[in-house]
Amino acid sequence: MAKRRRRRRKLRNPILLVITLAILIFAAVVLSLSIRQREIEELERTPVESPLVSHSYDWSKLKWNGSFVTYDDGEYTSMQGIDVSQHQEAIDWKKVADEGVEFAMIRVGYRGYQYGLIHEDEYFEANMQGAKANGLQVGVYFYSQAITVEEAWEEADFLIQKIKKYEIDLPVVFDMEESDTGENGRILSLSRSQKTEIAAAFLHRIRNAGYQPMIYNSSLLFAELFDIEYLQEFDTWVADYSSAPRYPYTFSIWQYTSDGTVDGIDGRTDMNIMFIKKDGE
Repeated sequence: MAKRRRRRRKLRNPILLVITLAILIFAAVVLSLSIRQREIEELERTPVESPLVSHSYDWSKLKWNGSFVTYDDGEYTSMQGIDVSQHQEAIDWKKVADEGVEFAMIRVGYRGYQYGLIHEDEYFEANMQGAKANGLQVGVYFYSQAITVEEAWEEADFLIQKIKKYEIDLPVVFDMEESDTGENGRILSLSRSQKTEIAAAFLHRIRNAGYQPMIYNSSLLFAELFDIEYLQEFDTWVADYSSAPRYPYTFSIWQYTSDGTVDGIDGRTDMNIMFIKKDGE
């Protein structure tokens, strides 16, 4: 009996050692992942200052044809696009494609002005499927009213989950605009540096998920809302309803009207041109 008990005690020791080692390895992995996540979040939180670089577009090269515009010079050509949301309701994407529209920026969702709840755009899935089925290149955007970095991450993560089943050809865009409903706007009390930090957090998280991040705003309001030298590392989409955009720095999409007409869309829609660098340049 004593010998059997000693053998059982000897057998328990290696098992206990294996269990202890497994627990230690698991704890080390969890700690390493936790440290890495904190490092990633710190990078996502921190805006990076970059030099302000002027664009080289020559606006005399723009050619207009009704709601459509093209651009071509020695360095850049262009692609015609629209951006849409539930405000356009149901869209006949075949007619849109037949009209000559080549790309679409589609709203995935938005955060409410007043209560801060995140909502999926009612026509997101239909627009994604319709645009892709008819050969358009597709990018997406989220309308933000985040007031903290954590809310910006929440918005980015929501968007990433919604688009992961689709092939995204073009940028994933952060769109923050001040409310036109007076004191109900959530971001009205934020400073320019706070809005910049929130934008950078969203855009870094999009980049870390493997997508091309982009920021959107009016060419005249960019510098009022953000410290743009801390956002120049990201591509830019400007809105300017003039004969040519007045934004002096680098950008690749110009939203030139909100009053365009396209066959397949009832009512008015936003029109865009994308500037594409020619091969070999």
